[in-house]
Amino acid sequence: MAHVWTAPRGHAFRDAYLDWSRLIGMRRDMLPPARPDRGTEYAPVFVRLVPSADVVAARSGLRDLVEDGESPFLMDAVELTALKARIDRPQDLSDLPDEYMVFRRVGTPDGAQAALFEVLDSGMPVQIDTAGPLPDPSAPVPPSPHPGQPIVAILDDGIGFLNARFCRTGADGLRRTRFHGLWLQALEQHDTPPKGTLAGRILGTEDINGLLEDGDERASYAALNSALYPGQTRDETGFGTTHGTHVLDLAAGADPADANDPARNWPLLGVQLPPESIDDTSGTWFESYLVMGLRWILRQARQVDATAPVIVNISLGVLAGPKDGTRFVEYQMAREARHWEQVTGQPVRLVWAFGNSYRSSQVACCRPGSTTQDIAWRVQPDDETASFLEIHCRDGASTGIAVGLTTPEGVFSGLTALQPGEIRSLERPDGAALARLYHVPAHRLDADAECAAHYVLALAPTRGQKAGEPLAPSGAWTVSVKGGGDVWLQVQRDDAIRGSEARGRQSYLDHPAAYDWDPLRAAYIAPGAGPITDEGCHNALVTAACRQLFCVGAAQRTAHASGQSIGNFRPAAYSGQGASWSVPGPTVATVIGVGAFAGGVRAAGTLSGSTRRLSGTSAAAGRLTRALALSADRITANATDPASTKLDDINPAFLVLTETPDARLGEAVVDLPDRLPAC
Repeated sequence: MAHVWTAPRGHAFRDAYLDWSRLIGMRRDMLPPARPDRGTEYAPVFVRLVPSADVVAARSGLRDLVEDGESPFLMDAVELTALKARIDRPQDLSDLPDEYMVFRRVGTPDGAQAALFEVLDSGMPVQIDTAGPLPDPSAPVPPSPHPGQPIVAILDDGIGFLNARFCRTGADGLRRTRFHGLWLQALEQHDTPPKGTLAGRILGTEDINGLLEDGDERASYAALNSALYPGQTRDETGFGTTHGTHVLDLAAGADPADANDPARNWPLLGVQLPPESIDDTSGTWFESYLVMGLRWILRQARQVDATAPVIVNISLGVLAGPKDGTRFVEYQMAREARHWEQVTGQPVRLVWAFGNSYRSSQVACCRPGSTTQDIAWRVQPDDETASFLEIHCRDGASTGIAVGLTTPEGVFSGLTALQPGEIRSLERPDGAALARLYHVPAHRLDADAECAAHYVLALAPTRGQKAGEPLAPSGAWTVSVKGGGDVWLQVQRDDAIRGSEARGRQSYLDHPAAYDWDPLRAAYIAPGAGPITDEGCHNALVTAACRQLFCVGAAQRTAHASGQSIGNFRPAAYSGQGASWSVPGPTVATVIGVGAFAGGVRAAGTLSGSTRRLSGTSAAAGRLTRALALSADRITANATDPASTKLDDINPAFLVLTETPDARLGEAVVDLPDRLPAC
């Protein structure tokens, strides 16, 4: 019996990615071998307290709720400590929004506490053992021994925090860490007893110095990985190259014995995201943990030095999204930074990578009107992860278009204009869904920001991790669109991180008129006359309008100036492109290579004394983070100058300013002197 498409029906979901990923996860858990039971399922949710004349009473109500053993709500010790501080000292940070991250037992409806708070966003459910001991709050972080020095923080994967590049050598000849706090996040708690947080372990300065005294970096990482991630995912710091180590070295690494290196006195803070959250490159997992991590960083930074600028590197991203500042994670990250600076006076800068998806056939623009336009969505074999595609109407009229999906075998859903909140599924005879069309309703974030309604198309993996798993066929799926004005199709990121358990393979768009000659790469990969375009192929998390936010492209040094370069610089072949309906391009670009075949920029490997090369806009973001830290006095001065621009934050000695012939380079190229880390 052939697969069939169901009729449109209403479906209770907040996020299409979470809904579909949870369905796939539950199906896998039901197949042998069964997943071990480690507790009750809870989902991280971000809530905003309902405005109240007695805000202390509202905060106290939330505290009582999460501390009630019979309640379906929990709060991590990190958030609970901040909440209790606001109850005990209501005048301190009184103008910060009353917004908090809470864990909610799965099955609890959004309106369960509607009189107390509204739910703004929810994350992927995890298992929490509520019968075990709750963590004690972590110890306060020590103040900076060098007041006024910029605080550099990182949210990333695999941070080699014991590397000598993040230490200073004391008068006694011993190395001491520059980290004032490090949160090793984990999806599920395996640490007994937990140290400072339900979501992993928090290491203080003395904890890290104790590991440094042990003298075996590799063994220390192995022991921590065994305690936090027992056999479930990759141990990133077990590899010789780690993304977070490399980026942080570019941002703030220093020779521990070089008293003349200004970075040697920069305090460090770090959040290592759960490995599984990075493995799922669609962003399904990591968004909640990014928000948690930034909130923690800002509160620790105030203890380190309340007046020093905080420069936070976030070299992560996804491909598809509204790209107008209304995806919750980018909205909230920008909101946290903006409000923190306004309320505390402590300058904050967020540094995002702009993305590496230029010429990757991930975006298409249709203007179907009254005709039907078809585009091939090529889904690769041996893909163990879900594939997603988003459809956005730039005029906001997503309810006015009809969408259809045809399998590689020719099973057509028919063109259907779904209503917001409706779905259609492609099902096997046994009812197992292989594909689904979601019409995601509009979601208001505040009075001025609303994520518009849009479509999400979701496919099951094409290769199972367990025998008997329902699989989608690989090959060319046809996406059909009719009606509306400018309709944008974006494929979500779905590649594989080295060492991850699930092997993702990136799907892409195809069309007979898709390709033209690209002289830089000497291949037919440039967009042709068809709908596939490079416009808007940038990171979907960098578009919030925020003075505190920088997004960074990658530039390469060329042997001579040309019509495609600023001076002797041009965009790296992979560096993303902006869009007229999103952001025009990165804020700036930084130099990370020479020529089309450059191997990236050299920086620290995981272990002290090792070096590796890294290309991509992640490396570019690391270099801009250093440039901003070196310009800390300008950032501090600009915090009280509303007329200042982002370029005003950067030391002019680092800027190559000219009329930009290529928007992929942003407003300027930031050119730091080349350096090599000590070996």
